[in-house]
Amino acid sequence: MRALITGAAGMYGTALIRRLLDGQPEVSIIAVDDFSRNFPGENPLAAISHEGWAIEVVQRDYAELTTDELERWSPEVVVHFAARISVPESMDDPHGYFQNNEIGTFRFAHAIAGMANPPLLIYASSPEVYGVPVRVPMSEDHPLHPVTVYAATKAASEMHCMALHRWWGHPVVVIRNFNTFGPHQNIDGHAAVLVTFARRALLGEPLQLENGGHQTRDFMFVEDAVDAYVRVIEKGKVLAGSTFNIGTGQETSIREVAQTVVSLSKSASEIVDVPGRPADLPALCADASRIRAVTGWVPRTPFEDGVRRTLEWLRAIDQ
Repeated sequence: MRALITGAAGMYGTALIRRLLDGQPEVSIIAVDDFSRNFPGENPLAAISHEGWAIEVVQRDYAELTTDELERWSPEVVVHFAARISVPESMDDPHGYFQNNEIGTFRFAHAIAGMANPPLLIYASSPEVYGVPVRVPMSEDHPLHPVTVYAATKAASEMHCMALHRWWGHPVVVIRNFNTFGPHQNIDGHAAVLVTFARRALLGEPLQLENGGHQTRDFMFVEDAVDAYVRVIEKGKVLAGSTFNIGTGQETSIREVAQTVVSLSKSASEIVDVPGRPADLPALCADASRIRAVTGWVPRTPFEDGVRRTLEWLRAIDQ
């Protein structure tokens, strides 16, 4: 099998590539990334390349890839992770998010659609598309009410991809990833909350809680998340037209995350309250029963174990 993965140097891309290549000599990867982020530690794709696996690293903006290039690579599966993913940053740079996430995905999806035999396209989306929940946990038929630019670009990109399936019958699957964390997560700028807390705890800096830290999220370790992608890839085009949530179905408050990180890191960091930001959703929690019924996927990593492994990774890159 040949797979093309965008955002290949990110947390999801790195974990999925390793999972697909490990012990699978018949698998080859085209890893596309523009390397616009700063890497904590070694570039993970460089490390994978040194291990002798069948991987071709392409340093490009995914939106610039043409149908002719895609035809030459002839992937059977395309997994589209590449995106700018910060909710607050999207409100500071709405045009950049619109250009990168929505316009970029539109161009990329139509480059794929131009292929003689379009591959299975798996689009990585977000539960932010649901907006303020009308019920929790949230199933895939929960109304879409995005309240931020980031969420709007993800919802629109889902629709651009699914339009290719509904009009032309091209094989498309959407996966809405609830709050994923783990090694190789971005730690710069507007980083995700758990890795931000972990980084601050290891440095002995205060952990800042917005809105009292009462918001809840569904935290899932990245290795569990990529297992869901592998199962969808294995099922293949029979799943075309499907949308899946992936998450644990367990709500954890942001305050509980901070307390867990401080405890497991044995940090002296204080937990402090700061003013909240607008449009911070009160809760996100996945009903993942659909993907469980179709593929048998179940997340298996306990939350505290995932936090420990994330802390170990952060300690290693700081050495």
